[in-house]
Amino acid sequence: MARKSIFIAILLAAGCGTKNYNVASPVLGPAPPRIKDAAERQQQTHAALEKSGGLKTVAAGEVQTVSYEQVVPLDMTDLVARVNGKPIFAGDLLEQYSTKLLEFRHQMEQAVSKGALTQVQLDTKLREVQEMLIKRDLDHYVEQTLMADAVRAKLKKEQLEDVNHQLATFFEKEYIGNLKTKFNVETTAELEGLLQSQGMSLESMRQLFIDKQMASQYVRTKMGEDPRPSRAELLALYNSQLEKYARPTQVQWQQLQINFAGPDKSSAVRKMDEVQAALKSGTKLDELVKKYSDGPLKENGGHWPWTQPESVASPEIRNALQKLKQGETSPVITTGNSLQIVRVTARREASHQPLEEVQEDLRQQIIGEFREQRAAKVVQEIREKAVIETIFDEDFRPADSSEAQ
Repeated sequence: MARKSIFIAILLAAGCGTKNYNVASPVLGPAPPRIKDAAERQQQTHAALEKSGGLKTVAAGEVQTVSYEQVVPLDMTDLVARVNGKPIFAGDLLEQYSTKLLEFRHQMEQAVSKGALTQVQLDTKLREVQEMLIKRDLDHYVEQTLMADAVRAKLKKEQLEDVNHQLATFFEKEYIGNLKTKFNVETTAELEGLLQSQGMSLESMRQLFIDKQMASQYVRTKMGEDPRPSRAELLALYNSQLEKYARPTQVQWQQLQINFAGPDKSSAVRKMDEVQAALKSGTKLDELVKKYSDGPLKENGGHWPWTQPESVASPEIRNALQKLKQGETSPVITTGNSLQIVRVTARREASHQPLEEVQEDLRQQIIGEFREQRAAKVVQEIREKAVIETIFDEDFRPADSSEAQ
């Protein structure tokens, strides 16, 4: 019992640390919601193709299989793949895109009504989009299906029921709660209705969530322990990306700025002369900034935090900050509409962060690369042992009577 509880806890925690497979449940549950008028449009398409000679009428009572040579949009319950003999339907992959597909179809229908497209062209374009989405997501779907099934195969019936219950409960409390907040609804029934109006369902989302957790657990159990990088490995990685840890020259500095308007700067010059005389007599620059400066940091004595000289807009000030040593004050600098003096109060020359400061970052890089490579190997191994058939295979058999029914 203790081992089972630990396993369930691990399952509940799994997910974020591994590859995020964008898939749905391989276990056949309630069929995904169909697009409302899919059957009607399917009939229209068949009629158009039959008229053009591209489709033969099937006698009543016979099983109609999907022909992937015909330009017919996929229905949500059309078979698109098998994983170890288990069927995968179009809805498993396309349900999450239902709203966008409906919008796309509506736009195309408007073009048909205006004579810009034919019905056959509409169906061709819709089928192309469906296949593009399926091709993009199918590999991740298949991988998660295989890994989730591998976890299920190792559990006894009561263990599997317990795990499914625990994950479903977690889904109800956390995931559904977040969805209610997101869509601003109070009850699960309201949420279900909203999702179904967009071609989705809570059941398929629940199964997707459960499978994702099980697939994550499968990867975790196959990963092995993380490596423990040696100092030599850390140093080698550090040297290979030394530029990443470069520190540019930085200065902390003070600024006293006296503005003038127009060509007459005599008043500004007089004030700056007073500043220069006061500095020579030992008055602190902080006091003079507060008394004379028109600069933005007057109230705190004109002190700027660590700054890269290259980031300063004024070329005259930038040049002074690049050359002044720590503690040095510049002569009077004339800019477009001001007289200024600056003082470098602290200076940090260009350097690199030492290895000791970044070694944890380096360690996590090495561990992250190991996990990524190991996860890819785990996925490759389980795929190599599987029998995978898809609509993109030349010899794919779309359906038999039991699957179609």
